Amino acid sequence: MTTQRENDTLTRVGPGTPMGELMRRYWIPAAMSSELKADGDPIRLQILCEKLIAFRDTNGKVGIMDHRCPHRCASLFFGRNEEGGIRCVYHGWKFDVDGNCTDMANVPAHQDFKHKVHAKAYKASERNGLVWVYMGDQSRVPELPPLEATLVPEQYMDIDLHQRDCNWLQALEGE
Repeated sequence: MTTQRENDTLTRVGPGTPMGELMRRYWIPAAMSSELKADGDPIRLQILCEKLIAFRDTNGKVGIMDHRCPHRCASLFFGRNEEGGIRCVYHGWKFDVDGNCTDMANVPAHQDFKHKVHAKAYKASERNGLVWVYMGDQSRVPELPPLEATLVPEQYMDIDLHQRDCNWLQALEGE
């Protein structure tokens, strides 16, 4: 039987928690590739207690980032996915898949400071119909590991997604 403190240490996975920091050192399956269309609507994700959005830009690259615009915290879920980035509906700031601000629609060109603005974004990668996200240190992102299940030819794969209302440890115990 674990104590409340031990239980909290094992089950809390938000940023800055011991288990959250551990889990952020691994690639995590985030969405099915088929859910993201180029210049289509973003989708909402919640991974390791973080509210995120995922979108596919004009060039087919996948972006996963904090759902809040760093300018006024409006949700980028309501943004327009257009011409290589997602544009916030509040003031029109646009961000690429790496979180770089590429346009400040409400600021005159001679006064913009887009090179100083960055949305919290995570490295994403796709393999065999799944989008994976690495939420750890973005300056030291490892390659997506060659997990055997992700190397099977796509025509032999069948991916099922299930949402469980439990934490990771309860799911592990149930297995």
